[in-house]
Amino acid sequence: MNYPKVILKPGKEKSVRTNRHPWIFSGAIDRMPSLQPGDIADVYSHTLEFLARAYVHPENSIAARIISFTTEDVFEVIKDKIERAARLRAAYIPSNTTCYRVINAEADGLPGLIVDRYADVLVMQVSTCGMEKVKEFIVKTLLALFSPRSLIEKSMSSARSQEGLDLYQGVVAGEPVDEVLVEEEGISFFVSIPDGQKTGLFLDHREMRKYIGSLAKGKKVLNCFSYTGGFSLHALCNGAEHVTSVDISETACRYAKKNTYQNHIPSDRHRIVCEDVFEFLGNEKQWDYDIVIIDPPAFAKKRKDIDSATIGYRKLNSLVLSKVKQGALVLTSSCSYYIDSHAFGRIVFQAGSESQRDIRIIQHHISALDHPVSLYHPEGDYLKSLLLFVGI
Repeated sequence: MNYPKVILKPGKEKSVRTNRHPWIFSGAIDRMPSLQPGDIADVYSHTLEFLARAYVHPENSIAARIISFTTEDVFEVIKDKIERAARLRAAYIPSNTTCYRVINAEADGLPGLIVDRYADVLVMQVSTCGMEKVKEFIVKTLLALFSPRSLIEKSMSSARSQEGLDLYQGVVAGEPVDEVLVEEEGISFFVSIPDGQKTGLFLDHREMRKYIGSLAKGKKVLNCFSYTGGFSLHALCNGAEHVTSVDISETACRYAKKNTYQNHIPSDRHRIVCEDVFEFLGNEKQWDYDIVIIDPPAFAKKRKDIDSATIGYRKLNSLVLSKVKQGALVLTSSCSYYIDSHAFGRIVFQAGSESQRDIRIIQHHISALDHPVSLYHPEGDYLKSLLLFVGI
């Protein structure tokens, strides 16, 4: 099939041909025919050398997102990428884990598409016009590959608004599912698909939850922004003496309690506090915690939020670092895309400086293998963590 041609400006082909970056910005384009958002086009250099096949959005700063660097049939390429993504997870996800990411957008060569698996339920997020236009084919491929009990779309991200798409949530195939029971490293979690954050669970922190579990035996743990108890349950199931979980969401706290019961943890070992974390930290008098986890939601969802987010992260980390006891471990994280690892490191440095404590970094973030980052798309590396040892 012949597709319309998008011609780049002189010298702009390097980003595609050499750097293999999956995004083409509007400023790099010399000529583009009249196209609708999501239409597929072939991208050429100024000297008319074929570079890639992409879907376009003429009105956005990211004017094209690459699907393939070849002229193969687009649908065959998409099908092959979905199958390869599934094989990668099948090869490495342990048998005692039934919730994981199947497709991670650009990292799996499918910009604008995320698919997560919760036992026999698939949850998909479509965030771009290009993926919206081929969604029917994607659904058909996923159903044939996984035969899920249910395939649910939960396309609720702000990126859809930028693409001119309405938010959407609903059952695409199979039966409606309100709740599903999954395992992560043998630990059971109830997941609310309709009401949960993201697709239902923060799957990207699995390796860090496992790591904290390995350190938790006999320890007292404070889990801030605890959601449904991910870090908390990993600590408790690995021998933590006591865990305090704090989250402002009543629904999240209810699920944390439910997950505690499901894993046969005595309720007196798990204190669940439904309160704003900043208020809790300001009022807390008992700081006998051996491990403190700070894993807040994204403070910077837009570029204009960077300054206020920086203040929020510094205040949060300063509160904790100034109050924890000597010898405590503090795991601090940020999932804000607009605050990169260097900026986050500076924020934590400033917080540490304010606390006037002896602080050492003893571990950086451990990525979950079902959340790969493309070597050519560093923007996909959004989650940062530092494990700190706090001395005198």
